[in-house]
Amino acid sequence: MRHALVLLPLLCLPALPAAAKTHVYCIENRIVVEQRDMGLMRRDRGYASICTLGPSFDFSPDATRWVEANLRQRVGGDCRCP
Repeated sequence: MRHALVLLPLLCLPALPAAAKTHVYCIENRIVVEQRDMGLMRRDRGYASICTLGPSFDFSPDATRWVEANLRQRVGGDCRCP
């Protein structure tokens, strides 16, 4: 019983959030690097024209480098959703 009382406060702690991923999107014809997933982007911003352009990354600078190396553009540059 004593052990259960010691562990009880641990059960009340909030769950730790998962590590945020950084995504590369085309939003309203502009390249955007953002940590929110597609569902949150649509819900929070209400964009009609949004698509994913590349893989997700652990670090934002990696996503920015990917945009420059693979899309030959800078974040904020022009893009088109298929």
